[in-house]
Amino acid sequence: MKNVVAAKKVYRLLEDFFQPEKYDDMAANGLLADNTAYFEKIYTATFSSKEMLQKLKEKQAHNCLLFTHHPGAQHEETEPPIYFSQEEKEFMKASGISHFNLHLPLDQINPYSPSISLAKTIGAVPYGQFFEEGGAVMGLICFGDFETARELQNRTSHVVKHRCKLYPYGGDLLMDGKIAIIAGGAEGTEIYPYLAEAGVGLLLTGVGTPKADWFAPSHEAAKACHINILSAGHYSTEKFALISMCRFFEHRGMDAEFIEETPLLTDL
Repeated sequence: MKNVVAAKKVYRLLEDFFQPEKYDDMAANGLLADNTAYFEKIYTATFSSKEMLQKLKEKQAHNCLLFTHHPGAQHEETEPPIYFSQEEKEFMKASGISHFNLHLPLDQINPYSPSISLAKTIGAVPYGQFFEEGGAVMGLICFGDFETARELQNRTSHVVKHRCKLYPYGGDLLMDGKIAIIAGGAEGTEIYPYLAEAGVGLLLTGVGTPKADWFAPSHEAAKACHINILSAGHYSTEKFALISMCRFFEHRGMDAEFIEETPLLTDL
C-alpha cells in the first residue's frame, strides 16, 4: 500500500525547514498549484519544463507533488523565461499534480542546497561560505584532493556526464586543493578579488558564457585577478540538489523520485 500523506502537511514541512519568507527573491516561491489534498508520491525536478512534464505523463503520475527549483523551464540566457502553458496547467489539475517551488530558499547553504550537493558529488569539502543574493548565502570555499584545474574539469565532466568548459585565467595548480563553488550561476565582479585574497584560484559555477550580459563583466574581473572559471552548466550544477531532496522527503516517510532533464549546454 502506498504511503499517502496530506498535502498541507508537506507544505508545512517545506515552509518550516526552508523559510521562504526570509528571502528577497525575483522567482516565485512556495505553492504554485494546489491540485490535490493528498500525495501518493513526490517528484523532484530542477526546472519546470515541458520535457519533465512529458515524463510525468509517461509515468501516469497522479495525486502527487512536483517539487522544483525553478518555476520556469531552461532557456537561452539571452531569452525570457518559459513557464507552463495553460494546457499544461490544465493537465496538472486533471491529474492531481500540485507544484511547489523553492529558489533562493533552496540555494541558501543547507544539507540539500545546490552548492553543498555539488561539492559532495565531486568530493570537495566545504570549510567557508561567501556570496549572498537576496538574503541567501550560496557560495562555498572548499578543498579537495584535486591538484590542477584540468583534473577538476575532468572530474566534474565525469559526474555531470558532459564536457565542462574551463576559462583558464589563472594557473593550472590548485594551491592546497582549494576551490570555490557557486552552483547555478553568480553575478558580481566582487567575487574575484575576494577569492584572490582567500588564495582560491578557481570558481566552479553553472553559467559561464560571456554571451550572457549579466555574466560578461565577471570574465574581465576573473582575468584581472587570475581566477579560473570552470563552467559546468546551470542545470548540471543544480540537479544534485533535487536528487538530494528525495532524501528530504524519504526521511519524512514519503516516496520520492528525481526527474532527469536534458541540459542546455549553450550556457557554458
